[in-house]
Amino acid sequence: MRTIPIALLAAAALVAVAGCSSDDPGSSGNGGVEEGAPPAGSEQTFEPGRQITVELTMAASGDGGRSTSFFSGYRPTVEFEYEEQSTTCYAQLPVELREFPPGETHRIGLECDDAVAAHPDTPAFQLVEGGKEVGSGVIVFTG
Repeated sequence: MRTIPIALLAAAALVAVAGCSSDDPGSSGNGGVEEGAPPAGSEQTFEPGRQITVELTMAASGDGGRSTSFFSGYRPTVEFEYEEQSTTCYAQLPVELREFPPGETHRIGLECDDAVAAHPDTPAFQLVEGGKEVGSGVIVFTG
């Protein structure tokens, strides 16, 4: 099981809230939420250990979603539409968001077990639990 020190989690959330980004798109990250738009029309690869900023909507329980909130550390299967990639990812909530209830939309960080290729033209993904889609969203590319 992977553990992350509380100070590192707090720093990552502060970076996400402040809208800071890394100037080095190839950096491996230090736990902060990294954003950065690849040049127009180009693919960007997020290596394991590098966070991906996403806008996530969790399905309401009445719509087939989870019946309970999730917290930082939640590890769903994430199916990225670009190149039909599927991997397990660790969810990192910002400090001001203690839990992520069903039926809400928030900007969070994902850190995936495998490298993920992303493209601004195909930013969508789905969160899957037990073969059932429980959420969906898009990768946030900023300039």
